[in-house]
Amino acid sequence: MTASDQTVRREAIDPSRSFCVSAPAGSGKTELLTQRLLALLARVGRPEQVLAITFTRKAASEMALRVIEKLDQAREAIPVTAEHERQTRELALAVIDHAARKKWRLDDTTLNIRTIDSFCHELTRQMPILSGTGGLVEPVDNALPLYEDAVRQFLAQAGEGAAGERILQLLRHFDNRWSRASELLVALLGRRGDWADVVNQHHDPETAEAVLAETIGGLSSERLGDALQRLDAHLGALMPAINQARAHLGKDPLSISESPESLPDWQVVIGMLLTTQSEWRKPGGVNAKLGFPPKSDHKIQFASILETLADDPALLEALVEVKQLPATTHGGEAWDLIVLLSSLLPVLQAHLLLVFQRSGQVDHTHVALAAIQALGTDEMPTPLAQRLDYQIEHILIDEFQDTSSSQAQLLERLMRGWPEHNATGAAPRTLFIVGDAMQSIYGFRYADVALFLRARKGQFAGVALESVTLTQNFRSRPEVVAWVNEALAEIMGAEDAPHYGRVRHVKADSLPGYEPSAHSGVHITLFEDEDGRGEAQFIAEQAADIIARECDASIAILVRARSHANEVATALEQAGIAFSGDAIQSLIEQPIINDLLALCRYLVNPADTIAAVSLLRGPWCGVTLPTLAELLTAHPERPLNLMHALGHMPALNNDEAQRLEQIFAVLQWAEWKRDRLSLSIWVEQIWLRLGGALSTRSQDLRCVEAFLASLRKAEQLGLGLNLDWLERDIATSGLESPDTDHAVKIMTLHKAKGLEFDYVFMPHLQKRARALQRELIRWHWHQDDDSRRLLIAANDDDKQSRTLYNYLNWLQKNKDQEELKRLLYVGVTRAKVAAYLTASINLGDEEGLPEGVSGSLLRLLMSTEVASSRVTIQSTVDQPFRKDPSANGLERQSSRYRLTLDAQKEMQSLAREGAEQAHITATTTVNTPAPLSLAADNRVERIIGVVAHRALELAASEESLLSAQDPQVQTWIDHNLSHYALAPQSAEQAKARVSKLLEHALTCETGRWILGAQIDAQSELAISRVEAGEVKNYVVDRTFLDEREGVRWVIDYKTSEPMAGETVADFEARECDAYREQLKNYVELIGGIKWEVEAPIKAALYFPAIQHLSVYE
Repeated sequence: MTASDQTVRREAIDPSRSFCVSAPAGSGKTELLTQRLLALLARVGRPEQVLAITFTRKAASEMALRVIEKLDQAREAIPVTAEHERQTRELALAVIDHAARKKWRLDDTTLNIRTIDSFCHELTRQMPILSGTGGLVEPVDNALPLYEDAVRQFLAQAGEGAAGERILQLLRHFDNRWSRASELLVALLGRRGDWADVVNQHHDPETAEAVLAETIGGLSSERLGDALQRLDAHLGALMPAINQARAHLGKDPLSISESPESLPDWQVVIGMLLTTQSEWRKPGGVNAKLGFPPKSDHKIQFASILETLADDPALLEALVEVKQLPATTHGGEAWDLIVLLSSLLPVLQAHLLLVFQRSGQVDHTHVALAAIQALGTDEMPTPLAQRLDYQIEHILIDEFQDTSSSQAQLLERLMRGWPEHNATGAAPRTLFIVGDAMQSIYGFRYADVALFLRARKGQFAGVALESVTLTQNFRSRPEVVAWVNEALAEIMGAEDAPHYGRVRHVKADSLPGYEPSAHSGVHITLFEDEDGRGEAQFIAEQAADIIARECDASIAILVRARSHANEVATALEQAGIAFSGDAIQSLIEQPIINDLLALCRYLVNPADTIAAVSLLRGPWCGVTLPTLAELLTAHPERPLNLMHALGHMPALNNDEAQRLEQIFAVLQWAEWKRDRLSLSIWVEQIWLRLGGALSTRSQDLRCVEAFLASLRKAEQLGLGLNLDWLERDIATSGLESPDTDHAVKIMTLHKAKGLEFDYVFMPHLQKRARALQRELIRWHWHQDDDSRRLLIAANDDDKQSRTLYNYLNWLQKNKDQEELKRLLYVGVTRAKVAAYLTASINLGDEEGLPEGVSGSLLRLLMSTEVASSRVTIQSTVDQPFRKDPSANGLERQSSRYRLTLDAQKEMQSLAREGAEQAHITATTTVNTPAPLSLAADNRVERIIGVVAHRALELAASEESLLSAQDPQVQTWIDHNLSHYALAPQSAEQAKARVSKLLEHALTCETGRWILGAQIDAQSELAISRVEAGEVKNYVVDRTFLDEREGVRWVIDYKTSEPMAGETVADFEARECDAYREQLKNYVELIGGIKWEVEAPIKAALYFPAIQHLSVYE
């Protein structure tokens, strides 16, 4: 370890000082965080006074585990040798002594280590009304369906009242394209953390416009001042040369300054210095058109100045930004749209809140905003804020570079009054920020790296911070560290620029003592192979060599997008190399998914001719093209009526005719079962009867399960077979790969952050992400020395003029480009031994190396001398033929595969016998009818339990229900059991058992009392709460307030009954012992709900099989 690193680490654990620690990749920040936490615990009155915040549950649990582990090792006196371990041991022993004096019980439950989301959720639980959540809610990661629901309700209000008229006005802005309006409004809801607290500032348009003009003026002055300072040394020669050229053209002289009024003159000067592509003007471009006659003195002088300026990239950037600065003009349609949105977005937020309340689900943004609300304002802090001010004395924040503006606002309110407290001379309250700006890659999650860059300058929330940097890299070999130091320094630059997210590169020091290795370092290989197969085969071969050479080596393939992994995954499969990936393979690109989508398109619209043809060409049928042409010729009407066509087929050969007849039979069955089965079961059964399971490779069955899971999700959301939603959901889903101990890991670069591997491959660097969209509005928080002000503009569809929207769009493009640089840094620094960077290109007739397309990682690499000078180019390699699918019963037909006729007949037979579940087992979703695992010995009993619970819920909701033998009830039971595809005998047994359980409940006085109309009665009540930083979900079978006894009851149904020879008393004792903790937990959950009438709570198990109620004591 370098001497500077040792000094920094020693100082950073001083519990009386606040720090901002820059910890680059591999710098060993984990040990430092642990030491700092131990140092603070040894001096506080209670352990919860030290709050440690991380951004993931995994990081929080690992931090707590490390602290407890160090304390346990200290108690057991396990020997340590390294210097940093001895220091940690001393700190741990001090904590143990302090805890003994204070009589603490130190474990992971007393340590105040939280994720930012769980901390926010806990605040909202403590102030449910003020925070706006009003009770128990479940935060969800994917809130898109909730946003879409809110926008639908919002737009449905069009034309109703004053708000409705304004909605119509908004729609007119989109030429009444509701889908486009909906898309942009949904995107706005996802980012409301940035605008929710300022959305009403335009209620006075004139004042708001004046504030905006003032902010634009301040921004312009700041940027002009920066450019002027960089030009200062050349102004004495530059401006006379320019003005002489102007005089030659008969134009007025120019004068540039920091004043926004000089911006028009700046634009002219920049137009003379730079080309339209924002590059320095070449000598040939200095001509008479600009006022520089050939061989004139001022032309020679101007060209000389240009040559000097061309060596200053920072000046070029400053001038390019000045070129983009908006003119300070106001009014117009764009401004009117901002004012309109300012009045409508609160209405949209209200609709979203209603959706949250109805669904019991919220997004993380709502939790964060609610937590901020729960702490009150600076002028009016809430009792909760005052209590936390007493409870929390020290805060540690890991990965601070990933903080969003709303999270920063929460932290600022949490530290309200700390600067004043520290100024009194009392024991200081401290802030310890750790992060690496070079690893800030979560802009799509609204992380704002500028927050870390400003903290690094010396303060956050008014608390003075000492900025220190760790430079020792403990992870990577010297060859990797040296390459990163050279290449990334050139790519990232040496200066920070917080306003558009530029982060300077920080040089790292490698550890000495490594032996040279031919395999280590960073290797760049380009393939003349546009389809990527040669590149994928290279990676598979390299991985195989590594595994053969170093069997325990860890290997990761890191991609920018999931779709980039498809070819590599195929190559690994063909090479027999095991791999695992966290939803890495794109579902939407799997052939089986396209077949299932074609089936669903036909089921939604049987008049869809393309869907009908796709259905016939699917592997389960696979009619030949001549047969298809013959069928379509015989039935020329459009749209094609497939059922009519199949029922009136032309003369075909026997094989083709039988295929079509069997498809016809399945489609008849499907129509008969329409709306009689749940959506997912209906589609699954059709697919099985078509022969889907037999025509699908075993490894593709996971794709089918994922598809059915999306259908079940659509059912839960009440969407039905909504193809637009289904395709979007599948497009954003990945295929989970089975994890194995020694598998190659495939993951996105974003998922890889925080991990390390011996060898890293980064393929398809030539690809770029989706181009930046012109959103409905753009905004930017402009931070000066004293204040933070909002710049906001609406899309004016004018891409050429210097509008505020275009400036903000340019700013966002720059932020994205800077984040791309950091993404490259994150990928390469995962490697301990070597990183392989590859791309597939088309050189064509070009000479030299390709530049790569804008927005690609390859473009960044090729822009550096150190990277572009060490590139290997490989020609296309011959590719082996892909193996035939491994599914049974497939025959090759041209380039397609189809089920053999014998296999198709077998499938039809199996379907009629109800044996489809032998081919696929779907995943189980909570509270959703779904096939259960066939491997479970008690499968039928579990199904009986599920359906019996539903039957009791039905009985509680239907007062007129008197007997389980009612024909409608029997049909209802049949329908519910049909979801599970039981064999006929098992289905009859299950039906008889469910009927008996329900009948016993309905004919038992206790059962009728439980199911009857009661105060606050709830059946299958879903409750969520945070436990150890995680949200846990529970379902209470039945709860109600018994007015006669004044007792609130919690009832849990059990379908079990005494075993042969067992007495009721013994049975009751056994069941009560088994479920005692569960009932106790339910009592706590029900007790945590704020009911209108407070009452003591009793819990009981109800056994309908023996008509017995067992009260929990």
